[in-house]
Amino acid sequence: MSGLILMMTSCSYDRKLAKQFVESNPDISILVIPTNDILKVNMKRDELGDDTVDMDEWQIDSTLFTNSLFLKDISDSVFLETYYNSFFDELERLNIKIYTKDYIDSFLFVKSLAYQVVIAQIEVDEYVKEFKDSEEYDDFVYTKALPLNAVSINTWFEISRLNNDKDSRRLFYADDEVSDNAYGYFSENMFTGQVSYKYFLREMDVSDLYRKCEDLGERYADYIYDYIMNSYISRNFPPNRKRSYYMHYKRSINSFEPAYENRFILME
Repeated sequence: MSGLILMMTSCSYDRKLAKQFVESNPDISILVIPTNDILKVNMKRDELGDDTVDMDEWQIDSTLFTNSLFLKDISDSVFLETYYNSFFDELERLNIKIYTKDYIDSFLFVKSLAYQVVIAQIEVDEYVKEFKDSEEYDDFVYTKALPLNAVSINTWFEISRLNNDKDSRRLFYADDEVSDNAYGYFSENMFTGQVSYKYFLREMDVSDLYRKCEDLGERYADYIYDYIMNSYISRNFPPNRKRSYYMHYKRSINSFEPAYENRFILME
């Protein structure tokens, strides 16, 4: 029981300090250095079969790109503009001052809490994943597998605090995917007992990727704010207590909750 009380107390400290940080309306400045390139990888190499025997890696990659369903149709300018506009808009809604490389000299003299965020790499991978469904009828399990087209958007961020050796550069990773969506169910013929599978397939298209870019831009701006907020929590946490949760701030409803999986993955 004492262990549970201690954990609940630690959690209350996490939430209290998160609330304290947001309500203080901190003066935060961020220098954002984005990449202007997208690395596109078609991972469906098996579809080439034996045709790759006399190809070098460049020819294989070129053929895979040409044969891709989505990668070849992605407009880099639309992709990046959608991604970054959403990213910058959310940073502004979080009351963060944004600097770009053109204003790096001004940024270096900022006296407030300041971070450099480098969007180091964006990689878009195309692949096939499997959808599986199963159901039991008369002690026999029926299964159905369907191939679904999918594209993942993978981003690496380098985040470092200005003029602070204790909060040195760290590399973070985040990803999400867009895919076909299958909705199905098993059905038993009441007269013959035959079991069949009926399904509807909603196929993805490039416009889904652009919508995902808008979602990710906003989400990752929130993750950056969460990182700064949690750094504050750690610096001000009682030394005799252990943190229970990495906290997430939901700006739209001004609330706090444990982030769980809704956060960057620390790479180093």
